Amino acid sequence: MDKLKLVDKLREKTNVSYEEAKTALENSDWDILDALLYLEGNGKVKRPSVNIFYTNEARYSDKSEKSDKNEENKYEKSNNFQGIFEVICKYIDTCNNIFLEIKKKDKMFVKIPLTVIIIFSFFAFWMIVPLMVTSLFFDIELYIYSKSVDTGKANKILQSISNHVKIIKEKFKKADKNG
Repeated sequence: MDKLKLVDKLREKTNVSYEEAKTALENSDWDILDALLYLEGNGKVKRPSVNIFYTNEARYSDKSEKSDKNEENKYEKSNNFQGIFEVICKYIDTCNNIFLEIKKKDKMFVKIPLTVIIIFSFFAFWMIVPLMVTSLFFDIELYIYSKSVDTGKANKILQSISNHVKIIKEKFKKADKNG
């Protein structure tokens, strides 16, 4: 951007004179962000009420977050439908980031989001559950994978079920050989 456009843009954003905008840009090597900070430091522009801005919710760690949360809770209480909708959306997003992996001897057949499994089991319960049970008898293993949720306990349970099915399968083989 040429210098005149930078001066115009800074003047437009901060409502200062051309001379003040030009001086601020010259003192900051024509960097518009540094010029804005320079004007804030000299009291020409009002500072924002919050000094820290993040785009990721996980990084908040100051006191302003608590007041923002209180305001959000007040808003959610006054607007119940939107609050419920946001909670449902968060659960769907969480379920979309949890996957069911179907493997056989370290070869992955399919990786399906938990949301799809829930929808399938809701509409086709009579097909999904028997398929999952019979798949265990064909040495197909089920794993749950997620980056954001601890799936260790669920995988231990699935592994335990798989081991019990293998034991039952071995007993059937022994019983069949003994005739």
